[in-house]
Amino acid sequence: MKQHFSNEKYDFFKYDGKVNAKESTYQQRNDFYFFESLARKLTPIEIKEYLLSNFVYADNPSKVWIGNIKRSGKDNWIKWQKQNQNLSYNFKQDLNKIVSLIEARGCSFNDLFDCTYGHPPLLKLYIRKEISLETVIILDMVLGFMLRWDQRMDDPLWSALSLKIKKYKPFMSIPVKDYKKLMKDTFI
Repeated sequence: MKQHFSNEKYDFFKYDGKVNAKESTYQQRNDFYFFESLARKLTPIEIKEYLLSNFVYADNPSKVWIGNIKRSGKDNWIKWQKQNQNLSYNFKQDLNKIVSLIEARGCSFNDLFDCTYGHPPLLKLYIRKEISLETVIILDMVLGFMLRWDQRMDDPLWSALSLKIKKYKPFMSIPVKDYKKLMKDTFI
């Protein structure tokens, strides 16, 4: 999973989570026992969610190491589960924050995505942790603005975040039509 989040070319789904590594090399790793204990305690799906949550909540997923996962892994997993179990409710709450921003600034919905003067207001909401990463991804699934952001913004913060979003998006299997309806109900 670390390869997936740190290497643009590696796709967890394409390779079914497999990497070129020998069993003997794996057994010689210092963190071998940690992974073995996870395998005994959790189901394969739970292990995937556990690791995914730690990469999603990391500031820079390519710099996550086993010490981070040992220290805050379970807390990240619980936080991720809560976020995804209440995804539509959390999305509605984030949409309400976006509406408040539009009203406070007196701007249009389209202005949220404008990156003419640097980071767009929507991205700033995420950076300030006022809306969730999942909300940004769902909005992109409905509206498809990330390609334009990738073309117009060239800074290290956006590059790292863009890769994280692209790599996290395939893990989110959501009914896009339902979320599009939530958006219409909120903004129209």
